[in-house]
Amino acid sequence: METKRQIKLNYTQEFKIACKINNLKPEELIQYFISYVSFYAFIGGNMEAMYLWATTACIDFKEAHGGEPKPVNNHRIQEICLKYIKKLTALNMSSSASKMVAHYKIVSLMKEWSSEMLPITDYELEIETTDGYQLELSFDFNLVCRMNGTEIQELLQYFINQISLARERALNLYQVVKTDPSTAFLLLLSSKHESFKNKIMPQQEMYKKYAAQLQKLDERLKGESNLEHKTRNYNKFYLAWYNALNQNIN
Repeated sequence: METKRQIKLNYTQEFKIACKINNLKPEELIQYFISYVSFYAFIGGNMEAMYLWATTACIDFKEAHGGEPKPVNNHRIQEICLKYIKKLTALNMSSSASKMVAHYKIVSLMKEWSSEMLPITDYELEIETTDGYQLELSFDFNLVCRMNGTEIQELLQYFINQISLARERALNLYQVVKTDPSTAFLLLLSSKHESFKNKIMPQQEMYKKYAAQLQKLDERLKGESNLEHKTRNYNKFYLAWYNALNQNIN
C-alpha cells in the first residue's frame, strides 16, 4: 500500500472560529480552496469570483514569501506547456464565447493538458495531514505551485493564517478598503455556493441571536476610528459565538 506524504497544518483560533460559524470542517474549507485554484485565472483569465480569490491568495503568498520555480529541462514538458498556454491565452483574448462556453472549454483544455503531463511529471495528486485527513491536489493547483516555486504546506498554512472574520468586518463593513483573498473566498463560498445555500445549519435560533447581536455591534462601532480597537471588539464577539456553538452542539 502506497504511503502518502504527510504535512502538518496549524489551525489558528480565527480559522477555527470562521469554520465553525460557517458550518465547515477545517479540512473541508482547505479542500475547497485547493479545488478552486485555477491556472487560467493565474495567467489573467476572467473567471468566477471564487476562482479568482483562491488564485489571488496563491499570488499574494508568492509576493509575500517569494519562491523560485525549478527550471524545466524536459523538452517534452516544455512543448506540452507551451501548447496549452497558447490555447488558453487565445481563449482569454477571444470575446466571442460566452462565459459558460468559455468555462467548459477551460475545463476541457486543462483535462487534456493534465492527461499529457501527469504521466511524465512527479505531481502529487493526494497529500495527507498529520491528523489523517487526505487532501486531493488538482492539476491546476500543482501547476500554479510549480510555476510560483511554492511549497504546498507553506501555501496552505498561509491560506489558514490569513482568514479573519474580525479583521474583514472591521475593515470593510461600510466601505471596501482592502479585502483579504482567503477570507473573501470563505465568505463567498458560504454565501453563494449552491451546496451551502441549500445546507441546513444547526442551531438556527443561535445563529439568529448572534446575527442580531452582530448588527448591534456594527452600529456601536460605526464611528470607531481605531482599527485595532474595532478588530479586537469583533474578535471578542466571534469568539463568544464560537464558544456558544461548541457548548450547544452534541
